Amino acid sequence: MTFYKAKQIIIPLFLVLAFTGFFTGKTPQYVSGLSPFFSAVSRVEEGVFHKAKETRFQSELAYDNRIREKIRLIISDYNTGLDETSSVLIPEWILAESRKYGYDPLFLTALIITESSFYNWAKSNRGAHGLMQLKTATAVALASETHLKWKGTPTLYDPRKNIALGAYYLNKMVVRFGDLTLALEAYNQGPSRLSRFLRKGYLPHRYSRKVLKNYRKIRFQPI
Repeated sequence: MTFYKAKQIIIPLFLVLAFTGFFTGKTPQYVSGLSPFFSAVSRVEEGVFHKAKETRFQSELAYDNRIREKIRLIISDYNTGLDETSSVLIPEWILAESRKYGYDPLFLTALIITESSFYNWAKSNRGAHGLMQLKTATAVALASETHLKWKGTPTLYDPRKNIALGAYYLNKMVVRFGDLTLALEAYNQGPSRLSRFLRKGYLPHRYSRKVLKNYRKIRFQPI
């Protein structure tokens, strides 16, 4: 093969990989032990990442204001247990963390709805706390990695810190598993447990379906 012909093959391939990585936040990959169906990025999953790119095609300020208002309206349907100031600021914190990892803010909102219905003082029977339902041991490790000041379990009842740690944890799972559905199941099951399931050829899906159902519902809900 001549150098010229090699360039004709390699350069287009590189461009495909580069554009895929840019628009989806990852490169194409196959998860061992699963069918290509489960390894592929679904249309809904693409929306999670693509929606955050809308600011490239419209005024960023107008987009942010519209999303803030939508999140505020969503939160108003729930008993958050928060003071007025924190309730007002939650949309800002969701927007900030979503920008950091390239998520649609409404996707992070849907995850919080699934975890705690926006009740800040939620505590599960498995020892998970706060808006994004993080276990203390997991949160301690996440706080260390993100250099967030840890003041014991009460830290998880600080909504700003809880959202920051939860968004970071989800992003870790996306990077680790390379697939949003798997990342959501890892967020819920724990990465070690999910890995054991995958080695046995089993993919849990109930939690990820619930999150994505909530996401579709609020994404297409008019303001």
